[in-house]
Amino acid sequence: MGWAVGGWAAAAALFHVWTAYAGVWEPRQMRATHLLFLLPLAFLLFPASARSPGDRVSRWDWAWVVGSLLPCLYVLWNVHELTERWEGVHPVSHAQVLVGTVLVIAVLEGARRAVGFWFFVTTLAFMAFLVLAPWLPGFLRSPRAYSYPRLIEMFYLYADEGVLGTLTGISSNILMIFILFASVMLHSGVGQFFMDISVALAGRFRGGPAKVAVLSSGLYGTISGSSVADCYATGSFTIPLMKKIGYKPEIAGAIEACASCGGPLMPPIMGAGAFIMAELTGVPYSQIVVAAALPAILYYVGIMATVHWEALKQNIGTMTADMPPLVSLARRSLLFAPFAIVVYFLEAGYSPSKAALYSLGSAIVVSWFAGSQPMTPRRIFDTLGEAMRSGVIVATVLAASGLIVAAMSRTGVALAFSSAVINLSGGHLLVALFLIFLVVSVLGTGIPTTPAYILAVTVGSAAMQKLGVDVLAAHLFVFYYAVLADVTPPVAVTAFAGAQMAGADPMRTGWQASRIALSGFLAPFLFVYQPALLWRGPVTDIAILFVSAVIGITALSAAAAGYMFRPLGWPQRLFLVAVALAAISSHLAVSVATSVVLVLYAVWDWRGARREAGRTLSVPTSA
Repeated sequence: MGWAVGGWAAAAALFHVWTAYAGVWEPRQMRATHLLFLLPLAFLLFPASARSPGDRVSRWDWAWVVGSLLPCLYVLWNVHELTERWEGVHPVSHAQVLVGTVLVIAVLEGARRAVGFWFFVTTLAFMAFLVLAPWLPGFLRSPRAYSYPRLIEMFYLYADEGVLGTLTGISSNILMIFILFASVMLHSGVGQFFMDISVALAGRFRGGPAKVAVLSSGLYGTISGSSVADCYATGSFTIPLMKKIGYKPEIAGAIEACASCGGPLMPPIMGAGAFIMAELTGVPYSQIVVAAALPAILYYVGIMATVHWEALKQNIGTMTADMPPLVSLARRSLLFAPFAIVVYFLEAGYSPSKAALYSLGSAIVVSWFAGSQPMTPRRIFDTLGEAMRSGVIVATVLAASGLIVAAMSRTGVALAFSSAVINLSGGHLLVALFLIFLVVSVLGTGIPTTPAYILAVTVGSAAMQKLGVDVLAAHLFVFYYAVLADVTPPVAVTAFAGAQMAGADPMRTGWQASRIALSGFLAPFLFVYQPALLWRGPVTDIAILFVSAVIGITALSAAAAGYMFRPLGWPQRLFLVAVALAAISSHLAVSVATSVVLVLYAVWDWRGARREAGRTLSVPTSA
């Protein structure tokens, strides 16, 4: 049975490899085939509950497999007829109602198993909202009621919404080949290579393991795109070392969680965010990953600065692990080739899927020359199966999110909410941004980043654009806080993963993670007020504002840690916070002036710490 399921998963992967090479099919046909391969795997790989058998597929699982296959086969058999029908005009047949109902239920159950219970509940709540909206009060009310056949048509037969809508198209056309690319990269030894580079660069410095965690998670995140996967992959090495040199368990888990949470923010993969953003905004994917680069670096600058101040505060030394030899690192530097290839083909105008395909092939070849684990046929087979396990999660998330988008677009609640935000903010952009930040943080509680981003950007992007924010900056703002919701209680998924590996209390780890990531929370406000950080404008302005942002975030990190070169009292901490926040300005002169003030304060604090250390050393000791 394991070989059969693995073979089905490998066939799903090869289907997406072939379409990336030869070209995708007609949208409805492509999306139905995509779900035909991946939706049954949700019932073959993920048990229904904790009490379900873990070593075999139950009869109920097989029933779900059949229930997920038949609606997709119906679409493929009648694809031309369904393409030619007019949405909302042609009648919905009894067979279509029946088959559509089965597919919607299968998608919901697949999402519950593969993604989680709270996402399942959220999706059901939005579907119920669409049904009840004509009878709700205030801006929640929708003037139109839908019959059950029209609801099923919307969820099943529409080309842009529902389970076969645009979001499933993104999953089938682009995301699967990038998931395969990331999986091949990790299995070919790139993950260990990134860890060794991080140890070589940061291991010798004070608080070395924590800085290794930040660097390795950032590098690992460029290919994984998943904060939880990043946390488990790098935390298994860094968390024990952090605890060994003196970090408390909750601090060690929180540092790893914050570092891993930046994975979906790091180009080129960025989870599913960059691809969905390209579809929603019309901005090419290559431009999005370029624009996201500096904000992602600023996030990691904030985490690294906090880690450094914490190490000084707790007088934590360096790590004692063996440093990887430079000769070995130089020999394996060829593993960077797939990254160069994907960037080259994107810049040359190739589609993202074609660029990822060529990089995937190069990663397999390079693994035989530079990797410690060559991609043999057996390893390729295992890699394809593991990649499609991640693909199932993405496919069910986006198919179910299509149901949410259908509910929101048909009720008009997104436009009503944006008007409410503008009214509450009084037209002040800073207040509106803070309100949207709160909404995204709530929506991101307990549901994955992708649907949280889709929900929040639907209701928040319009409000920001009405207040003059660039469309890409608005989407990146929402996406960042949808990602960072993974480290903020009460449901801090990545922080809880770090706590599990550190043997720490989950809630205490979550609160520590929120404190450590505090300076990183500033980055989205920075690029909204300073579009140059998205590579908009002259290079000199970009460089000056980036350096100013680094200085401001570093100072904010010191305030969060309560320590710079010596302990900071509350007056000094409030001073640093005020000056750092003043750096969020659209005026270049203000950013430069505040940066100068912060640098002068740091120099003064460093000299004061040196004088205090000198007086301590000059005090004679008694015999």
